[in-house]
Amino acid sequence: MKNFKYSIFIYTSVFFVFSCAPKPTLEVPEPYKKGQQGFHKVCSNCHGSDAMGKHTKAPRLIDEEYLIDNFSDDDIRETVLNGTDKMPPQKKNVTPDEITEIIEYLRYSQKAAGLEPEEDDEEEAVSSKNND
Repeated sequence: MKNFKYSIFIYTSVFFVFSCAPKPTLEVPEPYKKGQQGFHKVCSNCHGSDAMGKHTKAPRLIDEEYLIDNFSDDDIRETVLNGTDKMPPQKKNVTPDEITEIIEYLRYSQKAAGLEPEEDDEEEAVSSKNND
């Protein structure tokens, strides 16, 4: 009987935790849905339902500061895996493929919000890559 009560408690707790995650409000095209789901599984409790921030210290990711020119895909991957002084590492909660999908979702969401890298910066990056 004690094990049964404990099992009920565990299942109820897990259900409660997952039901508290903010629900996405942005409708995304099919190629980004897995990334959106991964984001909501791993990131949304702190970064908000659509990466727009919350009333926590976690930053809003739909912001110029996190565009690819300022914060590369590798920077995002590194931060998700290893955390920062204010963010715990998530490597036990997400697979490498899920991180890639989350990054693609974030980049799509930034564009959908009207945020895009400056063309001059993109041209400079291509130019310097071609000169290497």
